Amino acid sequence: MHFRILCLALSAVICSAAPARSQPLGFSDATVSSGVAYSHGYVGPLLSPLGYDEPRAIAGGIAAGDFDGDGQIDLYAVRGDVGPNLLFHNLGGGTFEEVGAVAGVDLTGVSSSGPVFVDIDGDGRLDLFVGGVGGTPVSVFRNEGGGTFEDVSASTGLVTAIDVFSAAFGDVDRDGDLDVALTHWRTPLLAGVSTETLWRNDGGFSFVDVSLAWGIPAVLSGGAFLGLDLTFTPNFVDIDSDGWLDLLLANDFNQSKVFHNEGDGTFADYTDLGVLTDQNGMGAAIGDYDNDGVLDWFVSSIWDPAGETIESWGVTGNRLYRGNGDGTFTDVTEAAGVREGYWGWGATFADFDNDGHLDLFHTNGWGSQPGPPTQDFFADPARLFVSNGDGTFSERSAALGVVDTGQGRGVVAFDQERDGDLDLLVTNMNGPARFFRNSLGGSSSLTVRLQGQAPNTQAVGARVHVSTVGGTQMREIRAGSNFESQDPAEAHFGLGGANEASHVRVVWPLGGFTDLEHVVANHLLDLVEPTTSCGDGVVAATATYAEECDDGAANGTAVSECQVNCLRQAGVSPCTADVPIAKPRVRVKALGRAGRGEVRIQGHVEPPEGWDIDPIANGLHAYVRNAAGEVVLSVALPPGAWSVPARAGWLVGPAAESFRYRGAAGAARLTRRPSGELRMRIAAKQGTYAIEPSDEPLSVEIVFEPLAPTTALCAAHSFSEPACAFPGAAQQLRCR
Repeated sequence: MHFRILCLALSAVICSAAPARSQPLGFSDATVSSGVAYSHGYVGPLLSPLGYDEPRAIAGGIAAGDFDGDGQIDLYAVRGDVGPNLLFHNLGGGTFEEVGAVAGVDLTGVSSSGPVFVDIDGDGRLDLFVGGVGGTPVSVFRNEGGGTFEDVSASTGLVTAIDVFSAAFGDVDRDGDLDVALTHWRTPLLAGVSTETLWRNDGGFSFVDVSLAWGIPAVLSGGAFLGLDLTFTPNFVDIDSDGWLDLLLANDFNQSKVFHNEGDGTFADYTDLGVLTDQNGMGAAIGDYDNDGVLDWFVSSIWDPAGETIESWGVTGNRLYRGNGDGTFTDVTEAAGVREGYWGWGATFADFDNDGHLDLFHTNGWGSQPGPPTQDFFADPARLFVSNGDGTFSERSAALGVVDTGQGRGVVAFDQERDGDLDLLVTNMNGPARFFRNSLGGSSSLTVRLQGQAPNTQAVGARVHVSTVGGTQMREIRAGSNFESQDPAEAHFGLGGANEASHVRVVWPLGGFTDLEHVVANHLLDLVEPTTSCGDGVVAATATYAEECDDGAANGTAVSECQVNCLRQAGVSPCTADVPIAKPRVRVKALGRAGRGEVRIQGHVEPPEGWDIDPIANGLHAYVRNAAGEVVLSVALPPGAWSVPARAGWLVGPAAESFRYRGAAGAARLTRRPSGELRMRIAAKQGTYAIEPSDEPLSVEIVFEPLAPTTALCAAHSFSEPACAFPGAAQQLRCR
């Protein structure tokens, strides 16, 4: 296994646990002493006879990342047109120095918003993206090393004349480099016109708008409030753990959206209007708050203590959507106790007390002046919801010293001193920033930083799992957005007093993993993505059948615990007939050594003309056979048990029609698109599936069939496609 461990001592003894301290969780205002005392503002008034300049009143934010590679988290702050944007270099020991002018990123006289530190060109140095509103264009700065940047905005192709509030970066097409999603609140939606939301990275600093091709404008236009794009906060998140980053958009006026990545250059609309009921979604936080291995989504909104619906906004508060693992969510806001948050903006999940459970913080504030109709929000307090460890939270901001009543916009949670606990920096529109230092003691933690293979050198999209006697936690590495702000792209874990993590696993973005045992607490753990073959737990490249299945060194028989799964048979075979199908693609994910994770089967086929299998009425059975013909995985999804009423046939509207099933042992989502194409995703949610390595490549047969087949189905509508490497598609080794 190739990795590097960097132990930065948090005590006087290198690579040993830090001594316990007696201080409980609490925060102190260290804005002045840390050197980040600055204010955001505008020279001219925001309120005029023409109305309130809402885009500039909304804009702002801050980015957190180690731009100079010294191991300390630096900050880039936007501040309106009252002065230049600021770059705070972390000196260590609790202080910063401002170096924006020296670095060449001191944008002046602008209305910037939503900065992000991210390695765009894959050279290992963090570049800087800065959005803008009110005529301020997007700026992109290439990190030249040595503490300086070059403005390369003109050559990036990221040219847009509309407001850009927030940005998030992720490898949405799995080509290795990082694409970007932008949000453009209050922009008209026009038929056939791009929303300029999704931009594909074509290498280096070259981006192309692919929003139309991926289907974003069509989804945003459906039921749009006043015909407007009202997106605020984008996040690339793998919501169903299929290896493809999906897109979550927190969106104003009941318009928050779930875009599922279909893996073919398109998104499917997974928005469930019965679940996604945030009335004015603005900020967002992503994290596994209940430690079930599935990422959850918090959306900040508006809660009025007076309960009064004023003008066009709703007042029913925040939403916490718990991920179900199959691309769907459940609203658990009321049970979790995080609804009452005032006028919310930037949000972040972070384990502030290091107890092994994510806490939740968000900023607040709105209004042009103290008075009607926004007097309830003009000076409302920021909110800190501390996890109780059982899926519920208690609001404790004032009790813990996090007191801010400004016009909160952005927020970042990061370990400023590298002392093992997370601090907070809040940015306010037309007001001062506030830095709150965490004085926690008597606990333990672990921070994991990843170095991925170029061009994704930050390993954005990777997942880190850390286990202790208290259970297993998971983080997904992300590059934005909390709303106009960005936590550093590293994974912090509270260990609750444990002196070690019994197991650390990194699942890298494009396949492969790194495992470590007995990692000492209270350190920074740096891991480098391996580049060798399957024997070291990673896949370097895709290959054809001959290269993949006949290579004895890569089939799991060496000292490694890898298991190669070569798909030699794949099909949809309800009976015995053999009708050829078009566009077959079936994949097994995470079939491997016994007891390691769940098993997922994914199918994508285009049925022959006239095919009318109805999984809702007939049910569905999915199973996998090994080379000996033994069934090693079986998931039965019974007729009539779907989340929509059973019906004789699918009703296919202008968009795809989807149906879901969730049971104790399995889950599935089936989508039939207007073209007739059928997509199936089926997962076994629990159990152990042992597939033993052998000297010969593993031969797997995947079969989908209805549980209640009819004579008509058996007579005419069976089909199969035996193959290992499907036509035109090389198969990738899956080492688990």
